[in-house]
Amino acid sequence: MAEVTYEKTGPVTGRIQLNFSKEELGKKLNEELKKESKRVNIKGFRRGKTPISALRKLMGNQVFGPLLDRTIQQELFGYIEENDIRLIFSPIPDEEEQVEQISATNIKDLKLSYDLGLEPEFELQLPERSFDKYVLDTNDDFIDEQVENLRKQRGESKEVEEGPIAEEDILDVTVQEVDGELSNSTKLYVDNLTEDVKSQLVGQNVGASITVDDLTTVEQNGTEANVKKYLLELDDEAKDTDLSGKSFTITVDKISRLTPAELNEEFFIQFDPSGEVTTEEQLRERLAANAAEGFNAQGISMANFEIQRALVEGNDFEVPTELMRKLSKDDKESNFENFERGVRWMLIRNKIAEQKEIELQYEDVRAEALQNLMRMLGGQRPDFLTDEFLDNYIQNMLKDEKQREELSSNAMEKKVMNAIRADLTLEEKPLSVEEFNETIRTFNEANTPEQEEE
Repeated sequence: MAEVTYEKTGPVTGRIQLNFSKEELGKKLNEELKKESKRVNIKGFRRGKTPISALRKLMGNQVFGPLLDRTIQQELFGYIEENDIRLIFSPIPDEEEQVEQISATNIKDLKLSYDLGLEPEFELQLPERSFDKYVLDTNDDFIDEQVENLRKQRGESKEVEEGPIAEEDILDVTVQEVDGELSNSTKLYVDNLTEDVKSQLVGQNVGASITVDDLTTVEQNGTEANVKKYLLELDDEAKDTDLSGKSFTITVDKISRLTPAELNEEFFIQFDPSGEVTTEEQLRERLAANAAEGFNAQGISMANFEIQRALVEGNDFEVPTELMRKLSKDDKESNFENFERGVRWMLIRNKIAEQKEIELQYEDVRAEALQNLMRMLGGQRPDFLTDEFLDNYIQNMLKDEKQREELSSNAMEKKVMNAIRADLTLEEKPLSVEEFNETIRTFNEANTPEQEEE
């Protein structure tokens, strides 16, 4: 219907012009109005017999607007698809071009122009260097500690009649202000006490009492806020109480000792009701896998980030910068640089997917949707989440265009990164929990864009 002309205006830019004659537009409107006349009742006319002139006046603009939008889209994208014009982003209307206003009762020739950002031709260059892949160090000492903590969690606490106090006991104590009215009964965990306070209490019996000049020195990482909230349990009215210069006695009223649970059949069933874990060896394997899962995923994310950066910096090709600036509509240069890097990575990702013939399947998108759901549920799958329930839930998610596009993009990203990592050298770097957390913190600080002041 439209007369379409296309020209390349640069290595990565092009321009499409659509020319619609008023005769063709009028003909298409008449055809649409005839269809509508068979579906609506218009007073004074038999169904389907309303004159076109009357239809134009009564409902012409109501029909013409959507019809024109639909026709433009069909002609524009039909030509692009038929001629295999590979775009980076959707065509950009020429805002400087003067377009006459037309309506159902005032149809004129219509000319529309669009600027195009074209995919550049380039040969993909892979990084030649290796990349670090951080993994959690689940050595025997680490797993020993995990097992011991689990035994303590499932253990039994029993009162020790007199004492003496041991390193991991739980103490019921009374905290009393010296020559004052502040007083509270609370619990102290010996292994959380500072070394000074611990040395004064370990080996003592029920009834033992010590004096401290500063309650923030009782527990490790003690703060005045914690003292007021937990040691003294002050209410809101007393939260501003000044504790400076006040001394307190801490008297041991009761000693409880935790007996760790035995690694027996009951323990394993409590840990894993499915019955897959029945031995200490299987328990240790499961604990190692559970502990490493989140950290190792973070390690892969950091490796992916470095790989993507190396690919973007190592592949120099032209992109339609001026058109991209129109799209970004952001005056901050740093934001545009991030946008440009995103476009470059998208082109590289598409190139990798094309070269390796990576295609997205429904199962890939389903797995991504399921992972999102599991994250929302804290990683646990309740019994009511049957496969049928999940399929219905995911189908509803995929009906939303925005969610579908996001899930598809994330799923494709993972498939591409899995493929590209297989072609590169990754060196595993085992880290302790403390080292891993510090590495993540440093990485985030180094790679989070600074916020510019308004």
